Amino acid sequence: MKEYITLISIVLLVACKSETKKDTTQTVQVEQKEQVESKQATTENKPVSKGTFLCKINDKDWAYTKASGIVDTHAKTKKRTAIMTFTKKLDKGSESVQLFYDADTYQLEKATAILKTPEKGGGTMSAMYHLLNEGGKRLPDSAISGSIDLSNATSASGTAEVSNMKIRFEEGKLEDQSMAVISFTSLKFSGVGYSDLDKAFGNK
Repeated sequence: MKEYITLISIVLLVACKSETKKDTTQTVQVEQKEQVESKQATTENKPVSKGTFLCKINDKDWAYTKASGIVDTHAKTKKRTAIMTFTKKLDKGSESVQLFYDADTYQLEKATAILKTPEKGGGTMSAMYHLLNEGGKRLPDSAISGSIDLSNATSASGTAEVSNMKIRFEEGKLEDQSMAVISFTSLKFSGVGYSDLDKAFGNK
């Protein structure tokens, strides 16, 4: 009888240990699941900058909220130009980057930018930058290059590299003098809708 009671006690002890181990395993699994779900929620709720990243300007990310393009022929010179405009909507005002390509050779010829920058004494100013591939005033180490693909009749893609583009006016008003000259990191864009005005108006 004593041996029978001892056997029952051992069986119960083993069963309790098994249940305790099972409960502990389930607890660990639940905690791990909660940690994963919490991490996912944190990642999903992480704020992201508005717009589509285009490039870095003086090592700061620059994204656009709207992009569009036109292809047009100059009335006098008959030169065809593709102009791609990238606009960044701000709480107050906007910024823009424009790229001008020869629509026959598809090479980048000019770049402009209008950026909001701090002004001496407070407030902000619209700083305008401009760089031509050939001609015009430029810094000795300025460089501009890139190409555009217009093989799709309504959607353009392209590349651009612009370095050492100088501000055109009111340099002395800049709070940050490093913004007197700007450079873009190599940029690529694709799927930007454009209109060929010559085809739209039946000129070609």
